Amino acid sequence: MKNFKTYERNPVLMQRKFNEYLLPTVLTTIAIYTSGVVDSIMVGNLLSETALSATGLTMPIIYIMNAFFMIFAIGGSTFASIANGQRDKEKVNRVFTTTYVVGLTVAFAFAFTVLLFAHPISNMLAKGEPQLAKMCRDYFIPIAFNCPVLLIVLGMAYFVRIEGKPKVAAQIVIISNLANLVLLYVFIKIFNWGMLGAGLSTVVGYCIGFVVLVPYFLSKNRSLFFVKPCRKDLKLLPRILGIGTPKALMLCLSFLRFLTLNALIMATLGKNGMIAMTVCLNSLLLASMFINGTIDSLLPIVGTLFGEKDYKGILFSMRTGLKFMFTACALVIMVLLVFPETIGRIFGIQSVEALSIVNSALRMYAFSLILYGLNIMLHNFYMTTGRAKLSSLIVILNGFVFVSFFALVISQYNSSYIWMAFLLSEAATLIVVLFIGKLIRKREPVTGILLLNQKADSKLLDLSIPATIESAVGLSDFVVEELAPKISDTSSLMKIGIAIEEMAVNIAKYGHKNKKGFIDLLVRITDDEMILRIRDDGLPFDPTLYTQEEAKDYAVGGIEVVRRLAKNIVYSRQLGFNISIVTLSKGV
Repeated sequence: MKNFKTYERNPVLMQRKFNEYLLPTVLTTIAIYTSGVVDSIMVGNLLSETALSATGLTMPIIYIMNAFFMIFAIGGSTFASIANGQRDKEKVNRVFTTTYVVGLTVAFAFAFTVLLFAHPISNMLAKGEPQLAKMCRDYFIPIAFNCPVLLIVLGMAYFVRIEGKPKVAAQIVIISNLANLVLLYVFIKIFNWGMLGAGLSTVVGYCIGFVVLVPYFLSKNRSLFFVKPCRKDLKLLPRILGIGTPKALMLCLSFLRFLTLNALIMATLGKNGMIAMTVCLNSLLLASMFINGTIDSLLPIVGTLFGEKDYKGILFSMRTGLKFMFTACALVIMVLLVFPETIGRIFGIQSVEALSIVNSALRMYAFSLILYGLNIMLHNFYMTTGRAKLSSLIVILNGFVFVSFFALVISQYNSSYIWMAFLLSEAATLIVVLFIGKLIRKREPVTGILLLNQKADSKLLDLSIPATIESAVGLSDFVVEELAPKISDTSSLMKIGIAIEEMAVNIAKYGHKNKKGFIDLLVRITDDEMILRIRDDGLPFDPTLYTQEEAKDYAVGGIEVVRRLAKNIVYSRQLGFNISIVTLSKGV
């Protein structure tokens, strides 16, 4: 008989899935953030340092615009995904239609409001400096009209994912951002349109990205369609807004944060301070390529595992993700610490005074990046695992409250150290989260910083085996021996032992004929039932469906035995995994 170490749960499946998601997700994130960084570099080099500071001053407008976009794009696509999982195609299309009818109405209203109040807004942002105000105005007027364009183009990237077309989504993002950079050069260098060209290039770039969607809309195989709106569709709106608002909250608080920080920096350090702030923001974008790439890779995996109460799988995934994120952030920090002046010159900064401020700003700001990554990771994790209040608190504290407080205090003593506010804010936020976590652990049976209720699953068996027939054979004896202290009657023990071995043999025989892999098995015991969950990453394999023609590929007798023993068998294909849940009654 094999010993326990042979079958001990391992992280192989979770690591493989994270790595599978990581590369395309990070590449898409890099395309988005690189465009923003290069955009600022080109503005600084093709126009002036003043123009670079103007892009930083307009960040509040951009954040509030992105907040509207996030509410509808994230809220609508997520709600549609839930309806799609429920196989309610009509509801999917009604959510899709409602998202765009209401979302575009709000987006155009925002754009025209910005246009109507462009002069007072620009004067407020630039603190009354005429030249700077004009640059801000020229830049954010076309940017405001990017709100409906983003919803139409980038919003569709979120929706086509629920149809299983991630490549189309990636193509939209990459082509849009490449077009933006090319047009930025053309509009500024060739057409000489200045800041107007910088803003306009973003809007036109995303319009060009719509070309990728033309074949999709012409396809007869798509499942998303606009339907005739009706009044009852408004009942869907609260759910759309409810899902999208937490993401938008972060952007709204960023709007308030940068409004506050911009005012403090302009009042104490002036235009050169805003130049440094813009460079710091772009340094954050560099780190965010990897932070958000890691988070976006983890969340669908964590969400699925949390639904299954597979807490070991969650821990394996989080450890893998955190290692990658911390390594990437450490490399970015080293670059900022060693080459701050080089980075400043890349952004087109030449004056000695401005470079001096940028050097000290980057070196102080750099140390906040790892804590920022950890806090944002926890924010998204808690939101996914149902701790919405704690998740929102993280955003409120590090997104506005602490950073504004520390910046205000530091600016009263020595404004040169205002950049330390970011590090102090992230540290204070993490301390508060750890303190609240300690209080939660006293009230609830949860453990660790992730606050997972692992104690609720003390009566379980959690195993991993290679996906081979040799490993599956003999598994029954091991399972019976391990579960004997928890199940008193022999009949129940034999049922679960046979079910596990037969399912594992079939998965190895059919799903992994030409592929090496692993099988994760988890057993839960209740008062009346034994629940077996089996996961593998082989070929699609539904044990509840087979035909006589497929008998040569399946160990049909084994499947039939399990079907007769089981109270219920449910199969699903999630995240590229085969997941079978077999429920057996205790006793005869």
